Amino acid sequence: MASQQGTITITGFVATEPLRIGREESNPVCTFRLASTRGYFHVRRNQWEERATTWMTVKAYKTLAANVLQSIHKGQPVVVSGVLETEEWTDRNGDHQSAVIIEASCIGHHLGLGVSSFTRKKASIALPSERHHKDAHPDVHKVVSIATNQTPIQASGRKTNYRPFESQPTNVSATATQSLQHA
Repeated sequence: MASQQGTITITGFVATEPLRIGREESNPVCTFRLASTRGYFHVRRNQWEERATTWMTVKAYKTLAANVLQSIHKGQPVVVSGVLETEEWTDRNGDHQSAVIIEASCIGHHLGLGVSSFTRKKASIALPSERHHKDAHPDVHKVVSIATNQTPIQASGRKTNYRPFESQPTNVSATATQSLQHA
């Protein structure tokens, strides 16, 4: 991992229908435009106002691209996280052009503005429990068992006093969340 990555998380609305680019037989790549308009409360006018809209191109690759093409559509509110990249090319007139894009690592619906449903696909990489992280915080195994519909014994290989999610809400600590992110 590079020491200086321009990581960004941005919310906004999908401005163009996600488009698959490249050949069908290659790994999927998709792109769409994102419109993000920041609002603020103007005290003197006693009303909400908007700043200028920021327009970004978002690109996704491989599994994320395939899932975006099936799940995300024009007009939907989304949260995008990724790294800033500069694309450069020469246009038809021979002039050098460049644009800053977001190379997405994560894209999802903005649940502060609506509801969504989720269908899990078989992961191509192992979850923390599948890699047998014995150092992980115990709550990580609770999160994994909920996400994978496995019992805690299946998820962690050890017994816990966990009750099914439906009967007892699980409070996941910040340590557990960090363990999942760094696994």
